[in-house]
Amino acid sequence: MNIVVLKGNLARDPESREVTANGRTTTVVNFSIAVSRFFKKQDGTKDKDVTFIACEAWDTGAETIAKYVKKGDPILVHGSLKTESWPDKDNPEKKHSRTKVRVERFDKLYRAPKNEDGTYVNSSATSEPVPANAGPSDTDGDDIPF
Repeated sequence: MNIVVLKGNLARDPESREVTANGRTTTVVNFSIAVSRFFKKQDGTKDKDVTFIACEAWDTGAETIAKYVKKGDPILVHGSLKTESWPDKDNPEKKHSRTKVRVERFDKLYRAPKNEDGTYVNSSATSEPVPANAGPSDTDGDDIPF
């Protein structure tokens, strides 16, 4: 089974190109996402490790990514791993290879707005306040559906 699900931010703007194969022209888009892993060190301090992963999308998915997604946007990618290899230009006996994600499905995620100081905007601050007694009533419990 070859299934990959990644959540990250685009590390660069998508690069789109047209490819013709078997008389059919289609769009291919290449992009990289930065995937973070948060962990705690032995001394108790928090740290983060970032991995940059190459991705490739085809057809209408590629067109949508090229049109609506840009560097820094959060994205959820579903796909499979694909490894490519090719000979070195100077030494044909030496081979190069790279593994990337062949995107089958994706979701552009919502980015919460931030204040100038980098903290997230509190969306509830602009809505109507909720009264403290807005929860379920303290009756005999006959109204509870479970």
